[in-house]
Amino acid sequence: MITVGDIVISLLVLVGSAWMLLGSLGLLRFPDLYTRLHGTGISSTVGISLLIISVILNFAREAPLFSLLAGLTLLFILLTYPLATTAIIWAAHRVRVPIFSGTLTDEWQLYEHEELSSEAGIYLEDFETEDQSQNRYMD
Repeated sequence: MITVGDIVISLLVLVGSAWMLLGSLGLLRFPDLYTRLHGTGISSTVGISLLIISVILNFAREAPLFSLLAGLTLLFILLTYPLATTAIIWAAHRVRVPIFSGTLTDEWQLYEHEELSSEAGIYLEDFETEDQSQNRYMD
C-alpha cells in the first residue's frame, strides 16, 4: 500500500533530480565560467540536498544510523559546496579568466589591490617600512 510518506519521498526525488537536470542545462547554456559555476553550484546544492533528504526519510525507521550518516553528509555538502564554488570563482578571477562580453561591469575590479609578493598570507599594508617609521618620528 502506498503511503503519504512514499509520495513525499518520491516527490523529493523527482524535484531533486529536476534541479540537477536544470543545473546541467545551465552548464551548457551559460556563456562563461562564472555564470556556469553560479548556476551549477546553486542547483547542485539544492538538488543533492533534496535527494539526501529523501534518503533520510526513506531509511528513518528501518536504519536510523544510516539516516544519521545521510544527515551528516547533507550538513557537509551544505557547508562545502558553496565554499568550493566561491573558491573556484575567486581563483578564476585571480588568474584573469575572461568574463562574458555582455557583462555590464566587473565589480571585483573595484576591490583589486596590487599583486602581493611571494609572502602569501601577509598583509603588507599592516607593516611599516623604514621610511614610514622614520617620517613618523621626525614629525
